[in-house]
Amino acid sequence: MKRSTFIKKGLLAGGAVFTTSQFLAQEGRPLFTKDDIYNFVAAAHNDLDKVMEQYEKQPLILNCANQIRRGDFETAMGGAAHMGRKDIADFLLSKGARMDLFSYAFYGHADFIKQQIEAFPQLLHSPGPHGFTLLHHAKVGGHEDLMDWIKDKGLTETFVKGVFG
Repeated sequence: MKRSTFIKKGLLAGGAVFTTSQFLAQEGRPLFTKDDIYNFVAAAHNDLDKVMEQYEKQPLILNCANQIRRGDFETAMGGAAHMGRKDIADFLLSKGARMDLFSYAFYGHADFIKQQIEAFPQLLHSPGPHGFTLLHHAKVGGHEDLMDWIKDKGLTETFVKGVFG
């Protein structure tokens, strides 16, 4: 092997080892701090501009969940949904946010909600973020027919108290 070829291959191999070790060194470091996630989810309750700004800086934060109390998990989409902030929820969805049963109720996807409750009746009484129910989400979304169906199925509360420690 020529000396110049040996040197080139050595430099390439060394660069690959350095790059790989730098990548692996970052693997154990969290991508976001608890404050980053808290601030993003909190902003999704009432501040579209702040949500957009933080998303632009940290797009991978989109589906992170904040734990408010033990077992009380909430994403930005969940915060926007239970606060009735369709503008914020629409923005989050446009970026690929995941929906859950409660956000489907907020958007009024009655056929989907009905299918899920018929298949898994226990979901009717599941608490959403902070204890807000499917009925609450349908109400803030303005979906009276879905609200009536949920009530007919036996859920009359919009909030479940004391469910999260």
